[in-house]
Amino acid sequence: MRSTALNLRQLECFLAVADAGSIALAATELHTSESAVSAAVSGLEKALGVQLLVRRRAQGVTPTASGRLLRQRARVLLDDAVELELAVSGGSTPDGEQAPLVGSVTIGCAEEMAPVILPPIIERLATEHPGVTPLVEIGLEESFWPRLLSGEIDLAVTLDHRQPTELEAIRLKPLPLNVVLPAAHPLARLQSITPAELAGEDWIMLSTEPGATHSFSMFNAAGVTPRVRLRTPSHELARSLVGRGLGYTLHIHRPFGDVSQEGRPLAVRPLVTTAPVEWATLAWSAETRPSPWARAVIGSAGRAWPAGAGDARDGGSGGADSGDADAGDADSGDADSGGADSRDADSGGTHAGDGRGEA
Repeated sequence: MRSTALNLRQLECFLAVADAGSIALAATELHTSESAVSAAVSGLEKALGVQLLVRRRAQGVTPTASGRLLRQRARVLLDDAVELELAVSGGSTPDGEQAPLVGSVTIGCAEEMAPVILPPIIERLATEHPGVTPLVEIGLEESFWPRLLSGEIDLAVTLDHRQPTELEAIRLKPLPLNVVLPAAHPLARLQSITPAELAGEDWIMLSTEPGATHSFSMFNAAGVTPRVRLRTPSHELARSLVGRGLGYTLHIHRPFGDVSQEGRPLAVRPLVTTAPVEWATLAWSAETRPSPWARAVIGSAGRAWPAGAGDARDGGSGGADSGDADAGDADSGDADSGGADSRDADSGGTHAGDGRGEA
């Protein structure tokens, strides 16, 4: 039998330092001293005969090429060790009780989708797995893809049409585009709006992803060149500018209450297009099996958003349990709101699909 110089505690310390970029932060995360963490990493480097980290006092620590390789493989090894321990012990404590999962999961999400997609998942996770802590990172959607593949983060919320083939995912929620107009705008009399009807109107464009690409793809598919008046990365600024009559904006979700933050009334109408409705998905690397904690999040996400549960992209879930599509507590009833073309101008301002009246 082959022996190994690897020590799981040393790997755990190395991985914490590589993830945190700092021995001090890693020590805090591991609830131990900086000297203990430093000694564990140095011992691992000595055992392997390679330098794993570059230590710079002003810039913290960064992995070397060998360190980056070990970082990716060590995460899988440590997850396998946890699973082996749970399997051998039957997932039980020494007292024979079921052992709860305890750990953290890093989830990447674009700012525009985070307040809509994540709260039901985190609430469900807190009930089903209170020992699993979600660590949310906000950023550009595409910035999370290489970090998923490298193992730097566990999961990411993304759009299905943009998702790289190296990722697997479950569908969560349909995201039909909505047009946000001043309440007194003539188009607000319609229950739904087409891209052609927006051709001569000023667009307050939300410049963040994935909304910008999603919107331009829709206009291109309809053969319409939009008239961009202003660009802003702020969802609420766009709504406030619309409330002041400066144009319309497009959003993939509808906040509660059709008023701007200044209290000005807005009209929200579904945009009717021939393009398929986009879906928000929860993605992970297809090259590695998700950790037990990541699989717990995937399962809770599938139950929080049952409209898409069990529909895994790229031929399967890579071993992740998306859970039963039962008892979902998130409202996923907008799946068809982007395609129903009810053009009755005498509707009294009712928003198609949810029966709410406009202000």
